[in-house]
Amino acid sequence: MIVQTVDYRSESAGARFAQSLHESGFAILRNHPVCQQKLDRLYHDWFDFFQTREKYAYLYDPEDKNGTQEGYFPLEVSETAVSASTRDLKEFFHVVPGAPLPAKLAQDILEYREEILQLGSILLGWIQQNAPPKIRDGFSEPLSSVLSTKASLLRILHYPPLSGGETPDAVRAAAHEDINLITILPVSHQPGLQVKSRSGEWLNLETSTGELIVNIGDMLQKASKEYFPSTTHRVINPADDKGNISRISLPFFLTPHLDFVLSESHTAGSYLKERLKQLYR
Repeated sequence: MIVQTVDYRSESAGARFAQSLHESGFAILRNHPVCQQKLDRLYHDWFDFFQTREKYAYLYDPEDKNGTQEGYFPLEVSETAVSASTRDLKEFFHVVPGAPLPAKLAQDILEYREEILQLGSILLGWIQQNAPPKIRDGFSEPLSSVLSTKASLLRILHYPPLSGGETPDAVRAAAHEDINLITILPVSHQPGLQVKSRSGEWLNLETSTGELIVNIGDMLQKASKEYFPSTTHRVINPADDKGNISRISLPFFLTPHLDFVLSESHTAGSYLKERLKQLYR
């Protein structure tokens, strides 16, 4: 399985990007418009935030009736992958428009959120334009215009150093597929992300700081009749003491409005509801 690294500014960018997503479910973008200095500042500032007790002032509400998933999720309530029996070793914060945010962090993260939403619309346009006619014409709406500001979820992830007392089979993020259309993820300063090939082999992605990783989610797999595969991936634990340090990650799960038709049996909203019940079981 080959994941292509695509120059965002090249004339062939759209075609190569879509080809890589079709063949592997993943693509890597370089020379993209996202400012690395801003990303470095976000990594630094949110790492500091996760070291404080202030994060508990934004604790998520398990009785949230609006389904926003906003706020801080501590280690003890983290996700459990569908195929796993143990919670992931991570804490995270969901950035939701209109929800409370740490005052010192709000401007940068909301600007970044808007920037990635705009980039996501461009990339979804590339995906549709470069799909075979039968797939391209089968989407219920143009992909470039379906993203929902409200439903799309920006997650600030903190994988803390291992303490040595973890459950033996616990990992930073167990094998899973994303729920949404596409995920945009800046390359982290620490390694750990692996992708599962079609033959079942776990592969490290060859990436460099400053690049963006893009992968297909289950919603786009359904909407494209599996032309674009939602590929299984995971984040493994550090291999040695030298790598046993915090890892900050900024995945943005780009999601359509909830009435977007994925298939005869699902809208985005009905599918999202099913999957979230599994994740937080």
